[in-house]
Amino acid sequence: MSVHPYRKWAIGAGVVVLLVAVGLVAGLGGSPGGSRSGAPVLKKAQHVLKSQYSPPLTTTGGGSAQQQSDNAKIATANEGKGAQWAAIETLTPPAPVTSRAFPAISNATRQGADSYASAFVSELLSIDFAKQSRPSLFAWAQSEMAPDTLPGTPARASTRILYANLSSSTSPVPTPTKWSANAAAGVTWAVSGVNETVAPLWSDAIATGWVPPDPRMVGLDVTGNLTITQRGHAPAERPFSLQLDLGTAEYHGGYGALSVNNWTEG
Repeated sequence: MSVHPYRKWAIGAGVVVLLVAVGLVAGLGGSPGGSRSGAPVLKKAQHVLKSQYSPPLTTTGGGSAQQQSDNAKIATANEGKGAQWAAIETLTPPAPVTSRAFPAISNATRQGADSYASAFVSELLSIDFAKQSRPSLFAWAQSEMAPDTLPGTPARASTRILYANLSSSTSPVPTPTKWSANAAAGVTWAVSGVNETVAPLWSDAIATGWVPPDPRMVGLDVTGNLTITQRGHAPAERPFSLQLDLGTAEYHGGYGALSVNNWTEG
């Protein structure tokens, strides 16, 4: 069992309140491992990254009475989810590793929210199951992680949210068993037509004057098409959508992925 955080913004009387609805997600089947991935973990050409987290400083709104009030409400909402945060804290994400199979997103691409989101989603979901491994995908995703800097988020949990999302039963990433079956069947996924828009609830929250602690923090609604090919079958194209939250990357300069939620396909 793991934890799948989901954020909803409530706007009232000019006050932004972050409601953290952290729901338990069952059926994970354990943490990812190389022997269950459907493909070997790459042993060569890996690059284990070191933290270089340095978010730009927020320069507006931080000291106002309204900002302080909003932050206090967000912290109270977060602190009320102690058991769920504790469950996230027990997770053990993989080391942040890039490889030939899952390379780092370029520095130029990660300077814009839209360009980064498109690149991240495309790499996350463009998979040759027989040639790439599930553990390597998770290691790459962890290398693209952005910590959650909202008031009241426990420090240890803040760097585990993306992994909690992607290893949950509602993740777009297939389970180890399904990954192995896809590899045996010669299945590949390819992403096209990615489009990003700022989530309306996020826009409404910012419009009230609340300033996030990390200026790169933003919630995006992402849509696109997933083309699925399989040996002996005609390609099938399916639309998909998800919610992607961004922030300042832990291991790179620029944007990183904070959370992935609300995955739908077809």
